[in-house]
Amino acid sequence: MVNLSDDEVALIKSLLIALRGIKTKDLDKALVILSKREHYSQEDG
Repeated sequence: MVNLSDDEVALIKSLLIALRGIKTKDLDKALVILSKREHYSQEDG
């Protein structure tokens, strides 16, 4: 078992709440955009 401070627990909780608020469609869209940017930056090499 890992011991977490109150601050760490609050941070993890807020991260989980934020992640829960993100829609899957938005995540997919972001991944597509990032993949395209990665592809272009590799071509620039």
